[in-house]
Amino acid sequence: MKFTDYIKKMLTGQMRSDSLSADQVAPQSTLPQDPAGLILLAIDTASTSLSTAVLVDGVVRGETYEDMERGQAENLLPFIERSLDQAGVTFDQVDGIAVTVGPGAFTGMRIGLATARGLGLSRKIPVVGVSSLEAVAWGVTQRDHQGRNIVVALDSKRNEIFAQAFDAQKRPLGPPECLPPRQALMLAPPGPTVLAGDATPRLLTAAAHAPDTFYACTAPGLPRAGVVAQIAAGRWESGGNLPPVPLYLRAPDARRMDEQDQPVASS
Repeated sequence: MKFTDYIKKMLTGQMRSDSLSADQVAPQSTLPQDPAGLILLAIDTASTSLSTAVLVDGVVRGETYEDMERGQAENLLPFIERSLDQAGVTFDQVDGIAVTVGPGAFTGMRIGLATARGLGLSRKIPVVGVSSLEAVAWGVTQRDHQGRNIVVALDSKRNEIFAQAFDAQKRPLGPPECLPPRQALMLAPPGPTVLAGDATPRLLTAAAHAPDTFYACTAPGLPRAGVVAQIAAGRWESGGNLPPVPLYLRAPDARRMDEQDQPVASS
């Protein structure tokens, strides 16, 4: 079946994917135990860009990326179709879907997750989540980090930033947090640290007092779907990927009228 045929079925309700809310997880089949030969579709819409890619037996193919603060909902499906075509595979051949779960833009996260779940439900294949912060960390090259720790900082469009520290092997040193830039610098242990992510300039400003400790890198400032696919594939056999639910570190800017007089729970 062509990818467009799946979309038509989803839109006409034949897949019944719209019966699931954005925070419900659709039932999926068991993860394949052998990652060899795995074909993964990866999606990122959690920030101010749109990226899709297909991973075939460990090789990223058909990767598309575009800076896009608006219009992700309209462009995501054409991007997916383009990635599949460039990779030379059909949607029937895809074994699973990897999607960024945030932290990031509320609307963007939900666009990617809702689409991934709907497509996963249509094929009854697994849908797994990958952290946006971790995707950026894994985009840092060996030449850039050279055995240093890494702090990833993503713009939250507020005074705080989304941040997380990683060691030289790109293993998390703590949970992701939403906090001011100066506090984000304190997430890393003592020693030279590479800064990555689209909020790096804000960290560098906060680190002006320690120019020999914090270094900017050449890695992409936002997640790339190819990296998301590689992370997911590396954890496929162990089942170590995140569930496909939004990773919220702060409350949304918009609230329903019946919530206006209620206090916002901290996250």
